[in-house]
Amino acid sequence: MSVERTNKMFVWVGLGFLLVLPLLYIDFSSRDNIELRKGIAVIRYLSASRQLNRTAFRSMYPEARPKQFVKWMFSPIGLSIWPPVEGGGEFSLEEEKMMRKTGIPFLPPGVSLVSDEPDLGRGQQVVVRGDDKRKILVVEGYLDPQDAPILIKEWRFSLDRNKEG
Repeated sequence: MSVERTNKMFVWVGLGFLLVLPLLYIDFSSRDNIELRKGIAVIRYLSASRQLNRTAFRSMYPEARPKQFVKWMFSPIGLSIWPPVEGGGEFSLEEEKMMRKTGIPFLPPGVSLVSDEPDLGRGQQVVVRGDDKRKILVVEGYLDPQDAPILIKEWRFSLDRNKEG
């Protein structure tokens, strides 16, 4: 094979790779249940070590176990760091837009955040539980608390400064 032909082959392989590369970054996840997914994103944001290291959680619970996080999150101190409700009137639309640019998620209107077990008196909800044995948070999204969860997410809960929680 000639050098010129080999170079053309490498160019075509490289172009093929560049055309396929964007497909690796496309989000193929379902767009159903956007509000529940936003609620789960709020929990992920609140449980991230970069957020918790700025709060009193570590001093109140030095062991930093997942069940302790859930207890703290729904305490008056934990509630004080929850992000605002989207379109709740607390901020103007322009202020909300600026907050989104900084990466702060908003609580979706109509979705409740609940600890440990579904609340049968509420509609759409995101239930947060800690599993100390596996060191994870279990987050479930319910359209109707009488039914099974339609979304279940789990992630490692760690407050190591070098690892994301």
